Amino acid sequence: MKDKIRMQFLGATGYVTGSRILVETDHTRLYVDAGLYQGPSYVEERNFIPLETDPSRIHAIFLTHAHIDHTGLLPLLVKKGFRGEIFATPGTRDLLQILLPDAGRIQEEEYKFYSKKKIRDYELTGPLFTEEDALNTLSLIQAVPFNTPFPYRDFTATYYWAGHILGAAQLRLEALNRSIHFSGDLGPREPILHRPRENPLPADYVVVESTYGNRMHEEEDYTKKLEMAVQTILRRKSMLIIPSFAVGRTQLILYVLFKMMKDKIIPEVPVFIDSPMATRATQTYLAYPSEMLASIIKEGFFDYLQSRRIQMIEDVVDSKRLNYFSGPGIIVSASGMANGGRILHHLYNRLWDRRNVLLFIGYQAEGTLGRLILEGASRVKIFNREVPVRLEVDKINSFSAHADQEGLLEFIRLFQENEPKTLFINHGEDEARETLASKVLFFKNTRIEIPRFESTYYL
Repeated sequence: MKDKIRMQFLGATGYVTGSRILVETDHTRLYVDAGLYQGPSYVEERNFIPLETDPSRIHAIFLTHAHIDHTGLLPLLVKKGFRGEIFATPGTRDLLQILLPDAGRIQEEEYKFYSKKKIRDYELTGPLFTEEDALNTLSLIQAVPFNTPFPYRDFTATYYWAGHILGAAQLRLEALNRSIHFSGDLGPREPILHRPRENPLPADYVVVESTYGNRMHEEEDYTKKLEMAVQTILRRKSMLIIPSFAVGRTQLILYVLFKMMKDKIIPEVPVFIDSPMATRATQTYLAYPSEMLASIIKEGFFDYLQSRRIQMIEDVVDSKRLNYFSGPGIIVSASGMANGGRILHHLYNRLWDRRNVLLFIGYQAEGTLGRLILEGASRVKIFNREVPVRLEVDKINSFSAHADQEGLLEFIRLFQENEPKTLFINHGEDEARETLASKVLFFKNTRIEIPRFESTYYL
């Protein structure tokens, strides 16, 4: 492999989770991201596939952002011997202080419900990893600022804004007179909250995500839907319940509500953030005003987050008190798909009441409680008890933190003037990857690859 870079795709090949790519020279072995598979059980069981490499032989890991589908494998790697450096932007490092220990607790809890067959088939002796493994991981993370090239062994690495969530980055690696640009997860073309992505430099090889490679975001008036929901709870003196992901989506919905109140589209309504993780993530956002759109700071959004007009609830006792608050008010709580967390308690206590409104603001995966409710289930099971679904249900579809098909093509076109040798389309379902590949008609000499699991390339 002398004077070659070897790149092997070890995750997210045909999936939108589980990102992990091995990049190595004769002297250095790196991972770009190390994510867990998430979703239906047949997808999550890919987390039990034996690692192809002894983690102690990996020198370093470069993370693009904090989401668990890009970072959740880190505690397992540490558990199995990884002791190298983990590089991330400052925002990603700080979010991982929140997300990784929580992921460990979830693994411990889920292990209690594994069947004997699953434990036997995968030869498990305990959880995939524990909270302690996650805590042991945090000390290995080193923060690297954006737009600052830094050398690491055979490589030089640089992070650029990706516009996806706080800390999200594109990553450029250079070694042996070759360059590889990893898009990470790219934000939408017109972000509502986060600073937009930067344009990349020319690169010899490009790896691009394809989550929305086969579709466009819906165009809808989300302020109208929110206005109608708020007017409904004001009229009925009831509650608007919003399941939301703790990182990124919660902060976005808070900004939209703030802006609507500021512009007098809706009156000021009590807002409760009932999620310890969302509270800590929101406090982390406050430390990074430069990663937000400048207009948001000028409007006073950060002042709003620190005011008494928004109540961030961490204590369980205070959370339970919300059950007796009749309204009007807005509860934003995790998880976003209603498959765990405090949102379950709010749904258990309020689904039966016709006066309330439930508003989904993110994708609801197959098999989740959120999907069942959205598809019109008249009764659902929560805490092993059947609960009637009588409240009003609606959904906002335009809050995605990912670039859609046109946004991805716009990104890829930025490499047209100096065409890369190869474009790798990863991190998407096969239909999305193949559709996106079929739309890339503007390159004359670039080879387009759709990697499979463990596909290996010599650059």
